[in-house]
Amino acid sequence: MPYIRLSIARPRRGEEKRFEEVMRKLAAVAGESAGCQASYVLKPNDDSGDIARIAIYDEEASAESAANSQTILSLRSEMHLVCEPGHTERAFFSI
Repeated sequence: MPYIRLSIARPRRGEEKRFEEVMRKLAAVAGESAGCQASYVLKPNDDSGDIARIAIYDEEASAESAANSQTILSLRSEMHLVCEPGHTERAFFSI
C-alpha cells in the first residue's frame, strides 16, 4: 500500500531561488531512496508562492528510513532557514 509524504511551504522573501533549490535536492535524494516510487517538486496554479514536495513510497518504513538519513535531515534543516514559519508536513496511506 503506497505511503505518501507531502510538504507545502512558502519561501522567505528574497530566498525563493535558494528555497526551490533545496526542495529540488530533497526531492532528488528522496527519489533515489530505497522504496521511493516517485518524488516531485510542485508549484500551484495561483500566486500563493507556495511550493510543495511529494514523495511516494512503497510503505511507511521506506519513508521513515529516507527521512532519517543524514542527507535529508541536513537538507530539511536548510529548508527551515529559507522558508516561512508554519509550513505543512503530512503523510498519507492510499485507501
